[in-house]
Amino acid sequence: MIKIISVKNGSRADVAGICANDYLISLNGHEINDLLDYHFCQAEENLTITFSRNKSQQQVLIQKAFDEDLGIEVDGLRVRACSNNCIFCFIKQNPPGMRQAIYFCDEDYRYSFLYGSYITLTDLNDKELYRIVEQRLSPLYISVHATEPDVRKSIFRFRFDDRLMEKIDYLHRNRIELHTQIVLMPGMNDGEILEKTITDLYRFRDSIKTLALVPVGLTRHRKKLPHLNPVTKELASELVYRSEYWNRRYRNNEGDPFVYLSDEFYLLANQPFPITGHYGPYYQVENGVGLCQQLIDSVEQQRQDFPKTLSKPKRIGFITSKLAEPVLCDYLLPYLNMIANLTVETLTVTNHFFGETVTVSGLLTGQDIVEQFPKSLKYDLIFLPPRCINEDGLLLDDMTPEDIGKAVGSPVLVGSDDIVEMVTYGEM
Repeated sequence: MIKIISVKNGSRADVAGICANDYLISLNGHEINDLLDYHFCQAEENLTITFSRNKSQQQVLIQKAFDEDLGIEVDGLRVRACSNNCIFCFIKQNPPGMRQAIYFCDEDYRYSFLYGSYITLTDLNDKELYRIVEQRLSPLYISVHATEPDVRKSIFRFRFDDRLMEKIDYLHRNRIELHTQIVLMPGMNDGEILEKTITDLYRFRDSIKTLALVPVGLTRHRKKLPHLNPVTKELASELVYRSEYWNRRYRNNEGDPFVYLSDEFYLLANQPFPITGHYGPYYQVENGVGLCQQLIDSVEQQRQDFPKTLSKPKRIGFITSKLAEPVLCDYLLPYLNMIANLTVETLTVTNHFFGETVTVSGLLTGQDIVEQFPKSLKYDLIFLPPRCINEDGLLLDDMTPEDIGKAVGSPVLVGSDDIVEMVTYGEM
């Protein structure tokens, strides 16, 4: 049963007498528990709708076209919390005093389908597996980390076998597309364990399109948590070298590579990124796989549209992390600084909030930016990395771009993919 938030005027539901604040119980006998159930079941042309009003159950019959919406808006999804106790969980490495939402760890296959968030499958029961197949909730994004049962027990810190391979096999046989990832923890799931995980997953390559490797993130707030080793430059270099073999040996059913390294490995190893064609359709760009190459391609595509000059002198600063600084300096700034009246610089920020081992731009905080901002310099405009801002316009420490701008005395905006628009901002 789910609450009806609103009913569109003149819709089939409205004409049938269904109202806001009623509770939708079932469609053609199928119990409705969330909006995915609703959208899946309401596609039928002939519907028996059971709903509740003031604790009184009612039923109406509706006929409609197959692609016609009933006109009902139901309550949103309530995200399910994760019951795992992963040894590397970044959520448990947050300092105290942050907003409550930051301490919530989700494990919801519905959000994996809708938004590409990663789940482990550990909590997934047979009923939910059946629902995924029945409603074609594909693709899904799975955090695997290791396929060896004893290693999984150490990583997830549970005592039972969570039947990972059995669940993947079921999804594979029912043609659910999967994208997987491994958070690489040196000494725990690398080496032979990593090779076994790759080969185990590759058996399902008709369904598993990709396997991404991302380095474990370790903050300075790992109090009372087990010791983990960071990914070193040497290990990153070894994995970049090894990936050449994986690219030859393992290809998905689209002909693209099966195994991908996140950009951090190439940056740590100080090695060039693979060519654009390596990434296929950029399957896992939101996971940091190919993001830098995508930027490089974007610069190349937009260069011809860069203005020759600006109407008046302008100085722009790009806030960045230590890890991403070389990409901006090598592939973006040289072209921008060829524009007359334009000076562009990087403003590299060290992450004191989480610790200097955290070097990605998406985890920068407003307080670190403000504290490290060069007081002697004046900028006409400052751009933040897009991924350090959430959907509410907040950085991790609840500061906004406006807060930062007031503190540093320069306008602060969030960067975008449109480079021309950024450098010409305010020209019109």
